[in-house]
Amino acid sequence: MYHNKNSNSRIQIRKDLIVWGFVLVVMAAIAVGDVEQVSGEAVAGKSVEATEFDVSGGGADTSAGERIQFKCREEEDFGIRDALAMLASLCGKNIVPAPNVDGPVAFRSLSNVTFEEAIDAILGESFVYERKGNLIKVYTKEEYKKLRENPDRMIYRVFTLYYITAEEAGKLVKPVLSSAGVMQTSTAAASGISAGKEGVSGETGGDSMAWYDTIVVYDYPENIEKAKEIIKALDVRPKQVLIEATILSATLSEGMQLGIDLNLQAGVSLTGVDASAGVQDIIAGGYITDPVAAQTVMEQVHTGTAVGNPIETSGFATFGGSGLRVGIRTGDVVAFISALESVTDITILANPKILALNKQVGSILIGQKIGYRDRTTIDASGQATVGEVSWLETGTKLSFRPYIGNDGYIRMEIYPQDSSGNLSAEGLPTKTTAEVSTNIMVKDGQTIVIGGLFRDAITSTRSQIPLLGDLPIIGAAFRSTTDSSVRQEVIVLLTPHIIEEPGETKGEARADDIRRKRFGAKESLQWTSRARLAEDRYATAAKYYLDGNNKAAMRELGIVLTLRPTYLEAIRLKERIISETDPEAEKKIERKIIDIVEQEDVDKWLRR
Repeated sequence: MYHNKNSNSRIQIRKDLIVWGFVLVVMAAIAVGDVEQVSGEAVAGKSVEATEFDVSGGGADTSAGERIQFKCREEEDFGIRDALAMLASLCGKNIVPAPNVDGPVAFRSLSNVTFEEAIDAILGESFVYERKGNLIKVYTKEEYKKLRENPDRMIYRVFTLYYITAEEAGKLVKPVLSSAGVMQTSTAAASGISAGKEGVSGETGGDSMAWYDTIVVYDYPENIEKAKEIIKALDVRPKQVLIEATILSATLSEGMQLGIDLNLQAGVSLTGVDASAGVQDIIAGGYITDPVAAQTVMEQVHTGTAVGNPIETSGFATFGGSGLRVGIRTGDVVAFISALESVTDITILANPKILALNKQVGSILIGQKIGYRDRTTIDASGQATVGEVSWLETGTKLSFRPYIGNDGYIRMEIYPQDSSGNLSAEGLPTKTTAEVSTNIMVKDGQTIVIGGLFRDAITSTRSQIPLLGDLPIIGAAFRSTTDSSVRQEVIVLLTPHIIEEPGETKGEARADDIRRKRFGAKESLQWTSRARLAEDRYATAAKYYLDGNNKAAMRELGIVLTLRPTYLEAIRLKERIISETDPEAEKKIERKIIDIVEQEDVDKWLRR
C-alpha cells in the first residue's frame, strides 16, 4: 500500500509540473507579445497613427515603385532618425544614418509616394543618401562632400577605342569628370595616304603606336562609370553609304556647208601670180604650169595682155577638207563647188560606284591626268624658268560626303563630273565637262535626278556678194552658207544605299561580274593565240576533273602550263589532283621540297 501511494504521489507531482510549465510558457509568450505591442505602440505613438500600403504584404521591398501613405504626430522629440527607422521598417530597407544625421521632420503626412520620394522628403536639403549594395547610407552634406572628395577613393580605368579617335572621346568624356580627375589620350594616328607625288618617301607613320586609340581616366568611381557609359554609347561601328551614280552625256552635232567660187580670168587670180610659179589652179588647189608675166590682172588689162574678163568670186567654196568638191573649166570660165554635211553623235554613259563611311569624303576618278607646265617666268637676266608640272584631270569623277540620319534619309554634299580635255599647240589645257555640285537630301535606296541639262545651239552663217547673193536660184552662185546645230543632253542620276554590314554591298556578285567579263574578253582573242589556247585547255581540264577523269585533266594541265607556266589556277588544280590521287607524290613537288630544305636551314625564312 505504501509503495503504491508513493508512486501515485510522484505521478501527481509530474502532472502538476507539466501543467505549471505549460502555464509559464503561455504567460511568457503573452508577456513577449505585450512587450512587442508596447514597443510598437511606443514608436507608433511617436510617429504614426495609421500606416497602410497600396499593395498587399506590408513591409515588402518597395524598390519597384510601390506607393505608401502615412501620418505623423506632432511631437517635439520626433526627428529624422525616427522617421528613417520607420521608413526602413515599412519598406524593408537597410537605412544607416551617420551620427550627425538628425533634426526635425518638416511634414505631418505623406500620401501616395514612393520610397525615393519619401526619403527625399525626410532628408530635405540638408542631408543626402547613397546606395551601396543593400545598404542606404545617409550623410550630412558636409560629410558627403568630404567623403566624395577623399583622394583615396580615386581609381583609374583604361578605355580602348575602336571606332572613334581618342581626341574625340576625350572631348566628350571631359564634362563628366571631377575637377580632380585626370585624363590622357594616345597620340593621334597619321591620317591620309600618299597621293603618289611623294611615292614611297611619303608619310608612313614612322614609329608611332601601332595600337588602338586609348584613353586613361583617373577619377572617382562614379565619374569613371559615367565616362564608361558615354564611351559605350559613342564607340560603335559607323554606318557606310554606297553611292551609285549614273552620268549620261549626249551630244549631237549637225553641220552643212555649201559654197561656189567663180573666175572669168582663165583661172588667174586678181592678185596676180609669180612668173616662175605659174597660174593658180583653183580647182586642184595648186598651180597650172603655164607661166605668165609677173603682172597683176589689172596690169594685164592695162597693157591689153589679159585673158578673159577680170571678174572672180572667192572664199565661198572650201578647197581643203572633206565633202563634195566639183571643179568646172570652160574656156576662160572656172567654177569650184564644195558641199559638206557632217553629223556627229557622241553618247557617254558613266556608272561609278563608291563606298564611304558616314561623314567621310569618298572620291573616285576613272580617266586620265594630262600633264602640262602651268607657267614660265623670265627673270631679270632674261633667262626663262620652267614652272611646275600641273595635271588636267579628265574622265569620270565622283566626290561626296554623306551624313546619315536616323530616319533612313541621307544628306549629301556631292560632286559628279564627266569631262574630256586636251592641250593646245601652245600647251594650254582645254576641258569640256558636265558636272553638278550640290547638297541634297535623299532616302535610302531611292534613285533621284540631281542634275539635268538640255541645250540646243543653232548657228547659221551666210557670206554673199551684195544683191547678187539675194537673187533667187542664181543667187546660190554668189554666196556660201554654213549651218550648224548642236544639241547637248546631260543627266545625272543618284542612288544611295545605307550599308550596315559589309555583306550588303554584294561584293560576291560584283566579283562574279568581273569573272564574266574576263571570260568574255577571252572569247574575243584569236583562237591561235597562246592566251586563248591556255584558257580553253584549262576549261577542258577543269571539266575532266569534275567528271572524275584525273588522267585526262593532268594531260590538259600539262599543255596549259607549257603555254603559260605561271597560270596560277592551273598550278593549283594540278597540285590538288596530285594530293588526291597520290599523297606521297605531293611531297615531291619541287616547290614543297625547296620549302622543306630552307626551313631546315633557317627557321621561318622565306625564299625571296
